Amino acid sequence: MDFLSSFFTAELFSNGIRLTTPILFGAIASALSSRAGVLNLAIEAKMLVGAFVGLIALSASGSPVVALLAAAAAGAATGGLMAGAHRIGVDLIIFAIGLNMFFVELSVYLMRVFFGGTGVWKPDVTILEDIRIPVVADIPVLGTLLSGYNVLVYLAFAAAIAYGLLFRFRSGRHLLAAGESPVAALSAGLSVPKIQTWSLVGAGAIAALGGAFLTVGELGLFARGMTDGAGWIAITAALLAVNRPVFLVPSALLFGFSDAFAIRLQSTTALPNSIVQGIPMVATLIVLGIVGYRGLRRAETIGMPKRARRRLRAQTA
Repeated sequence: MDFLSSFFTAELFSNGIRLTTPILFGAIASALSSRAGVLNLAIEAKMLVGAFVGLIALSASGSPVVALLAAAAAGAATGGLMAGAHRIGVDLIIFAIGLNMFFVELSVYLMRVFFGGTGVWKPDVTILEDIRIPVVADIPVLGTLLSGYNVLVYLAFAAAIAYGLLFRFRSGRHLLAAGESPVAALSAGLSVPKIQTWSLVGAGAIAALGGAFLTVGELGLFARGMTDGAGWIAITAALLAVNRPVFLVPSALLFGFSDAFAIRLQSTTALPNSIVQGIPMVATLIVLGIVGYRGLRRAETIGMPKRARRRLRAQTA
């Protein structure tokens, strides 16, 4: 009991929420693109662009607000680049993988040429301040869970709510129509290419804020490949949530807390680091297995009436 009480602390849950933030931004961006009918595998690149450009803007202006706007604009521009490639018929899977690799090397090159850093660039900047919510902050346990984060943490969860509300409006329904039935959407007079372009641009801006959280919101430095696969984990989280708003937050929390547990285990147990650091990767593999199995089951029952699908599931359960 002593171990459990010292392990499951309010600090653990607070760290879990912080680690969930970039994943949640990326998952929303991935889900938004998927709903518009575009497989967006360049979330990692957009997060890296947001992290790098955000820190440059923060170093140049000293203003976190300017830094976040610059990061979002750079991410939107990267999304626009992807949208342009989609419009001219480029294979987006190959293009996205190329973007991910290109921006890793480009950020290292620019860091070395302009800022003199080889592996890490740490300018003298002031990162986002944590926000203390009056009254709530004074409540034991709950105050630690809900208060004391920077604005990007609250913005990520607000964006998840906004993503859920989007489909209650006409623009959201048009986006769904473009993704689920492009031919029908075109017949109804909707411009599917235009909707997909704006969804990719918006997704780029959202994913870039996830990257800016790392540099402008938490660390105040940039390191080679500092997103460390967060973009891919975000895509996995969106797949687990089936791109549905109601499941996005729990899905992102799963991965954020697996990271937090790994960090906590490192500091409280004698388990080898190689085992502890593998926990998030194992969680990702398990989720990918679940997603793959669910996809196979869906393929087996596609076209069948709903009652027949239920009967088949009951027989094979």
